[in-house]
Order: sequence, then C-alpha cells, then structure tokens
Amino acid sequence: MEDFMNLTNTQYNDIIRGYERIRLKNTHDLDSRIAEVYEKVPRIREIHDEISSLSVQEVKARLLSATSDNTVKEKITDLSHEKQELLQKNGFPEDYLSMHYDCNICKDTGYDGNRMCSCMRAKVINILYEQSNIRELLNQENFSFFRADLYPDDMIDENLGISAHENILNVLNSSREFVHNFKDDYQNLFIYGLAGVGKTFLINCIAKELIEQSYSVIYMSAVRFFDVLADASFHKGSSGTQESSVYRDFYDCDLLIIDDLGTELANSFTSSALFQCINERAIRRKPVIISTNLSLGNLRDIYSERVFSRIASNYKLLKIFGRDLRILPSLR
Repeated sequence: MEDFMNLTNTQYNDIIRGYERIRLKNTHDLDSRIAEVYEKVPRIREIHDEISSLSVQEVKARLLSATSDNTVKEKITDLSHEKQELLQKNGFPEDYLSMHYDCNICKDTGYDGNRMCSCMRAKVINILYEQSNIRELLNQENFSFFRADLYPDDMIDENLGISAHENILNVLNSSREFVHNFKDDYQNLFIYGLAGVGKTFLINCIAKELIEQSYSVIYMSAVRFFDVLADASFHKGSSGTQESSVYRDFYDCDLLIIDDLGTELANSFTSSALFQCINERAIRRKPVIISTNLSLGNLRDIYSERVFSRIASNYKLLKIFGRDLRILPSLR
C-alpha cells in the first residue's frame, strides 16, 4: 500500500508542490552562492568553464572510440582540486558550491528510489493527524500509557462473568488485533460502558497506531459529527459541493470514529444520518468505531431498530466496566 493513497489528490499534490518549492529555493540559493564566489574568486568561474569543456570532450571521445581519455580525466581532477583549494583559501566551506538539500536521502523529491522517503512520510502523518482532530491527545493517550492495573480484580460483571481487570485485558487484545489486521480484515468496533471507564482513551490508542501507519482517520465527537452533517445538509450551496465534500470525507476515510454517541440531541435527523453513514461505510467496507455510554437497549430505543440491527450484526461489541477513572486519586 502506497501511503499517499490514503490522502486526497489535493493533499498529495500539495505535498508534491511543496517539494517543488523546496527544490526551487535550494536551486536559487545555489545560484546565489555561485555568483558570490565568482565575484570574489574569478578563477573559479574559469575552472568551471574549463571542466565543462573537458567533460564535453570526454563524452565525444567515448562516443567515437568507446574508451575514455585518462588525460582528460586527470585534468578534470586537477581542476577540481584547485577549486577546492581556492574555496578553502578564501574562507568558503568545502561544499559551498554544491546543492544543499533539506533531505539528503531523497534530495527533496519525496521518494528514495520507488519508496516513500521518511521526510514525506512525516508530512503525510502530519496531515492525517490534523485531519483526525486529535493530534494533541495522542501525545499522551496511546497504548504505552494505558493502565490496565486501574481495573480491579474484585469487580465482576454478572453478564460477562469476569472481572474488570480480565475484561480490559480482553478489550485491549481485541483493540490491538483490530490495528494489526486493519489492512486485510474489515471490522467495526462498538465500545460501550459507563462514563469515565476509559472508552475515549482506548479509541485514541487505536487512532494513534493507525495514523502512524499513514491511514486516514477522522475522529468526531457525536455532537460535532451530527452538527457537521446538519450544517452540510441544511446550509449547502446550490451546487451541493459542501455537502458532497463532507459526506465524501466521512464515507471514504480509512477509519471513522464517532465518540460519545448519545450525547447529541437525538431526533429523526440524527437517527437517519447515523444509519446512512454506517450503512454506506459498510457497503464500502470501511471500518467504523463507535463509543457510547448507552446500553444496547437504549441504543435501540433512541436510534431505531435498523440502526441497532446494523450495529449488532456488523460490529464487535466491547464492553468496558470498572471504576470512574476520572476521580481516581492516582490519576490526579
């Protein structure tokens, strides 16, 4: 998978144009350095002209005889040594007349051979972080900081028949499997439980892992998600461009995260919009993660039978329970 495929064409073209601007700037800087040296040390201009002339002679000789002229090579070497000595004598760095690249690996092209360069990968990840809306959170909320020890062994869920600690280990295992198999295994997650048990933290752990693999992740609180859809639907221009762009983003991103479902003002629009989105993404086999404080029964009552049926049949249900982590003394 080429990582840029997870960007829009506009985003990818913006990155490529950025590299073009970098190369143009570095070429201009080199031209300025060359002009500076020529003015201060005119002999170096002569050396460059002589090397150019000799290089042409060498190419012609190879074309005519299929062998190179060692005498010409030696002259070019001597001239190059003279140039370096003049640069040093006049206080210029050794590489002053060489192209200076922002990235020496790809030479500011974005690609190291056929592979995306690490500098371009960083640009892609930066865009995906910005797009996900959770850049700052992911610095602290990731698997490295997840505290499974905060879920007690003595709290048992009667329906699951296991402790909060054993359950969270199972949930973490399922979450890591979701990340590990993301490329090849289409799956959705429905994470539910009372407020403060770590649902959003877990979602951010998953998001960070996938964003750093250059998948496009859009994170939205439920309130924000439905506000954006309502605004696009009710205030679109006559061409419908705004609406189509919003829906395209929600339908086509690699992972859509809707956090805290049920905190929005539920109505016929939210129920219809939710079903439309999860149904369209199911058709396209694009994963969704939904978190909520609602019970499964409340989900059916609020969002209709068809929403409940779609989630119950197509989503892996992960229940999280335990103490309210927001008020634990160890986290203050």
